[in-house]
Amino acid sequence: MNTKSSIKLLTATLAVILMIIPALTSCGKTNSETESETEPVVLSTNYGTAVDTSSSSSTSATAEATSTVSVGGVVIRSQISGAYSIKGFQGFAVRMGADAIRALAGIAGTPFVRAYDITEKSSQAAFATINAAAASVGATVLGAINVDLGQMNGGKFTSLPNTVAVPATIGVAAAGGRTLAVVKVLPGGAFEILQDTDEVSVTVTFSITGGLSAYAVIAY
Repeated sequence: MNTKSSIKLLTATLAVILMIIPALTSCGKTNSETESETEPVVLSTNYGTAVDTSSSSSTSATAEATSTVSVGGVVIRSQISGAYSIKGFQGFAVRMGADAIRALAGIAGTPFVRAYDITEKSSQAAFATINAAAASVGATVLGAINVDLGQMNGGKFTSLPNTVAVPATIGVAAAGGRTLAVVKVLPGGAFEILQDTDEVSVTVTFSITGGLSAYAVIAY
């Protein structure tokens, strides 16, 4: 897909209330799909402390150990285990395998991701930032998810530092031939707009980083 906008790094003062779901499943062996390479994106460490856990129980009950992007004939299986609960898009897939992430992050544990839908009702402050970012570039918000990239070690989940970046893909049936991008929002309010790095019209590929962030798909 040809992109129409360069990456913009902005700062918002809105406090972001994000949800955290507990990991329900232990890690298994990952798919051996070819890894994609993207430039790591180092982000602000302006983290807040308030989080919204009000929907964590119901979200966790529907979480799955893996996820597959399946849209428009494209099928991409996530390469690491996790707790996935993605209904608003046609799948979410981490595109780097566990061994590569372990080496990149310098960790001994098993890479694990927690990914789930968020809505304007459940994450009002996050969406205030997302909507403002989308409006600044004349884009429409198609939906959003929270992603927490971390590791499981001794049965305990811990987030990876936000200097660890790995590629991920979201399936977007509602793209409608438009250019896709992603608004990334960190706890604390910092956000940036990430370009789509693939050439497929119904997917958006971008870098996720360690720890908890919201990722909203926008269309121009």
